[in-house]
Amino acid sequence: MLEVKHLTVRSKEGRPLVQDVSFTLTPGKPMGLTGASGSGKTTIIKAVMGILPYGCAIESGEILLDGQSLEGLPARKRREYCGTVLGFIPQSPMTAFDPHMKIGAQMVQTFYLRLNLPTAKALALAREQLLAVNLEDTERILNAFPSQLSGGMLQRVSMACLGGLAPRYILADEPTSALDEENRNHLLTLLQETYRSAGILFVSHDVLALKMLCRETVILEHGTIIECQNTEALFAHPQKAWTQAFVRAAETQKGGDWSWKAL
Repeated sequence: MLEVKHLTVRSKEGRPLVQDVSFTLTPGKPMGLTGASGSGKTTIIKAVMGILPYGCAIESGEILLDGQSLEGLPARKRREYCGTVLGFIPQSPMTAFDPHMKIGAQMVQTFYLRLNLPTAKALALAREQLLAVNLEDTERILNAFPSQLSGGMLQRVSMACLGGLAPRYILADEPTSALDEENRNHLLTLLQETYRSAGILFVSHDVLALKMLCRETVILEHGTIIECQNTEALFAHPQKAWTQAFVRAAETQKGGDWSWKAL
């Protein structure tokens, strides 16, 4: 299990970004996380990954990975968890790649370092995983620099890397925002197929994706959990004002990159 217990994170100015947040992520039970822009969703993911921005700090609380406190681990050991234990799908896929290295070289390096695969096997795995995310022009992708690919393609390359590493927990930060409908549905199908082996925290404003993927959804407002329900029940009977407004908007809009503001 990945357990977040009473987590409070403050900015370098001392402003609370996340306040007393608790939830448990278990394999086979994907969890949705949504809320207003700036409500603390990405901060939670960065706290779990150990990549909070400079000056931000965990003031109190615990993050436990299969019973092990992440905060108590040396930085090197914690980095070893990234990829094979904790997988991350970023909101801005360009930030996940070195702009000066070709995609193929980065995928091979990742599989070599994390899985200890020789070059030939790492390259074969890269090709296999690119095909799995619907990138059939594998040689062009492998030989491209990140700037030569669209945001949607880079998002799928991120998913291909994740597929090869097969982490036990996946933290996905708005992973469908850069994808068209076909590839969005394909990515969600891939995540669904991961249910049996991975716990998934799915951060999104995509109502259809939340309904399709997540059994439970958590609502954040001003850094605090205001609502947590079975996803179907939450959208049928929202309890809080922000959630009610979110559901009303969802009833009149399909897809879209919405920017929600706290009430």
